[in-house]
Amino acid sequence: MSGIPDLLVQKTVNSSFHGTPDLDSWLRENAISTIVICGITTNHCCETTARIGGNLGYTVYFAVDATHTFDRTDLEGGMISAAELSRVTAINLHDEFATVVLSHELLNH
Repeated sequence: MSGIPDLLVQKTVNSSFHGTPDLDSWLRENAISTIVICGITTNHCCETTARIGGNLGYTVYFAVDATHTFDRTDLEGGMISAAELSRVTAINLHDEFATVVLSHELLNH
């Protein structure tokens, strides 16, 4: 998007909407109503940002293959793979908070 300046949001919690400067205000001031989520970690920061963005009324695209997460130990000591966490995040978000897509779908749109 030419003409829109870059914005660096510094945050200490798991959502870009809770950082400095205020992302929601900046997006609205620049008349941006659609956002694409990518980054680390899929099931924490990315998912939380997508949920809040959806709740704030943005059109949210979640580029699931442009996010990354890590294997996690479950409450019984078993392992949940990063791939499984990513798959579950996609299911949690799709059609409620965001539209889950692959990067090439966005680039070819």
